[in-house]
Amino acid sequence: MITTVTLNPMLDKTVRLDSLKKGAIHRASSLSMVAGGKGINVARQLKCFGVDVLATGFLGGEVGEVIKKLLEKEGIRHEFVDALVMTREGVTYLEQDGTATAVFEPSEHVSVNAVHELTGKVSSLAGKSTWVVCSGSSVGHESDDIFYESVLAAHKAGIKSVLDSYGNALTLGLKAVPTMIKPNRQEFERTFGTVLNNENEVRRGLDKWRGAGIKYVLLTDGGNPVYAAADEGEWKVTVPSIQAVNPVGSGDSMVGGMLYGFTKGWDFERSLRFGVAAGTANASVWVVANSSYEEIMKFESMIQVHKLA
Repeated sequence: MITTVTLNPMLDKTVRLDSLKKGAIHRASSLSMVAGGKGINVARQLKCFGVDVLATGFLGGEVGEVIKKLLEKEGIRHEFVDALVMTREGVTYLEQDGTATAVFEPSEHVSVNAVHELTGKVSSLAGKSTWVVCSGSSVGHESDDIFYESVLAAHKAGIKSVLDSYGNALTLGLKAVPTMIKPNRQEFERTFGTVLNNENEVRRGLDKWRGAGIKYVLLTDGGNPVYAAADEGEWKVTVPSIQAVNPVGSGDSMVGGMLYGFTKGWDFERSLRFGVAAGTANASVWVVANSSYEEIMKFESMIQVHKLA
């Protein structure tokens, strides 16, 4: 089983309408809802591959109950902790010409008791898992060290871990030395107050974290090349040029694709190629982290993988 941890989920609504005009009243043509959040996205993508996966994290209030029902409808197993505060909502207004305007509510801070409960739950789930995936933002300073504790729990259970976050949650989590990290370039630069001006600087960043004991280090940058480092070497992966419909969740699909490769016993390079193809497939459609194996395979041959060292 793979366990995903999402500290800051969101009820993600899409409102479709002809066009959006500031100050006007609009009549929407449709409304759709999905459980959002990076760890939830990873769980959804793994579920598409038939991988045994369970999602945990914080949920609260009526919005949290709606998210649970949506997850159950999708067949995604979950064990969330009650945050005792309302889970946020996000609304994307999608116009006929493809223009998307998103508004996300702010997160509410959770209690220290809820933090302790989730830390204990992740520790318990780690004993039944092969990977723990820590993805997304923290809801506040109270929860910033949960990913750190989750990675330590993975070490204690003798399993592997993924950290895909930013800010304090990333810097604290790195101290526990996860198996794999996958920040995007903007998150990396913002978190560490540095600018990666060229490929050499990117590679030095990868080497730094490899030197800290992290087995797999990846850096994504939207439609730009993905850089990766592992025991076997370093790679630059070129993403095919596509018409991006919705890039949201592409990094999460990539993580899901790579973990699927690892569960199948593929080597790192093959898993990396498939993961990048999964991210590309995700960006080509509106629905998030829901690409089939067959859909991803259509993109895999387009992925160019160049070994740098």
